[in-house]
Amino acid sequence: MSARPKVQYLTSTSSASSYSSSDSDLSSSSSVRHSMDSTQPIASVEVLRCLRCARAEEITSTDDPSSSGMVQIGTNIYYCNRCAKMTGYK
Repeated sequence: MSARPKVQYLTSTSSASSYSSSDSDLSSSSSVRHSMDSTQPIASVEVLRCLRCARAEEITSTDDPSSSGMVQIGTNIYYCNRCAKMTGYK
């Protein structure tokens, strides 16, 4: 039976001092990163697909699904108007 090697942890104070010198660099880069995050799009394109017949409609995230001819029957589950009438949802 072989003996397991002893675990050694490396600790040094030089790594802590290198982080303190780069604090000013981090604060300047975080402001740049923050300004890039604020340019995200307001609306995104979503594809709604009928659960029954697989008819697809593309809408933006700000549009109402009923304006594109789709009826929402659950969370992210849709019927087209034709299938909704056939199944009794409309």
